[in-house]
Amino acid sequence: MNTIQRVCLTGATGFLGRRLVQRLLTDPQLQVRCLVRPTSDVDTLLEPLSPEQRARVEVVRGELHDAGYLRQGLAESDVVYHVAAALGGNTSTLFLNTVVPTRRLMAAASAVNVGRFVLISSLGVYGTRELRRWQQVDEQAALDPRAEQRDPYTFSKVRQELVARELSAELKLPLVIVRPGVIYGEGRSLLTSRVGLQVGPLLVRMGGSHPLPYTYVENCAEGVKLAGLVPGVDGETFNLVDDDPVTGHQLVRYLRRQGQKIRSVWIPGMCIQPLSWIYATYSRWSQGQLPPVITPYRSAAIWKPLRYSNAQAKHKLNWVQPISTEQALERTIAG
Repeated sequence: MNTIQRVCLTGATGFLGRRLVQRLLTDPQLQVRCLVRPTSDVDTLLEPLSPEQRARVEVVRGELHDAGYLRQGLAESDVVYHVAAALGGNTSTLFLNTVVPTRRLMAAASAVNVGRFVLISSLGVYGTRELRRWQQVDEQAALDPRAEQRDPYTFSKVRQELVARELSAELKLPLVIVRPGVIYGEGRSLLTSRVGLQVGPLLVRMGGSHPLPYTYVENCAEGVKLAGLVPGVDGETFNLVDDDPVTGHQLVRYLRRQGQKIRSVWIPGMCIQPLSWIYATYSRWSQGQLPPVITPYRSAAIWKPLRYSNAQAKHKLNWVQPISTEQALERTIAG
């Protein structure tokens, strides 16, 4: 790629997007254009920036379904970071808000000759149901072949990746895919579905001895930044997880030491699949008296002990985790 002068991103006012803007602006040569909705509050994006940095930020308001807006917003951009993401909803809603905008955005990027398109996907796209316990998961692992049996979010992200690769080849638009783990930081709970299920005030911990595929938001932002700027990585995919992951047991103990009162029930790893089968069977028998939130397929995909590799990001992007896990946990609790 030639010298990069302007980058453009969607989702700039979101949890990851705000940190990505800050990371990009540490390069004094970069101009950053943010495509935001008409109703987006940009104050939280601009307030932490210095006057010099604000002068290098351009905010362009519009909707991702507007082709004219996209062509105007992406014009003269060297790199596009597609960070905007729908996190909740049913399958059709997530498809409409994830896959369809990606198609439109890539078509517009190709039309104005963008040099690289960086898609922010998810570590959840891997077909972990088929992997061995404690297997290392790198970028060569297959996508989930039955993502619809996991949840609507996973299905939408798998479809988004497949569509992005097809369009990249069709439009000859250079593509880089980033698959972050669970992104945490100030303002987000550390107790996610990877730890277990929250049932009212009770946390049902699923297993707990396996490393959690977490990444602190600032560490993730640095990796995403590099995915757009490092030359010679077109066509590559990168996992982004932190170096020294904690387990669910360690995380709960840490939070309790920090004064948080956590009521929990522990389900040993060997019991997760049998209990999932019983739960799913009763859910079907009772005609939905229990919602089908636990199934053998989903349990094996989410709570199976695995190890996620970040070696490719380190090797090809020269990514180094800026904030240690200990510091990241402290910041998250303090925030």
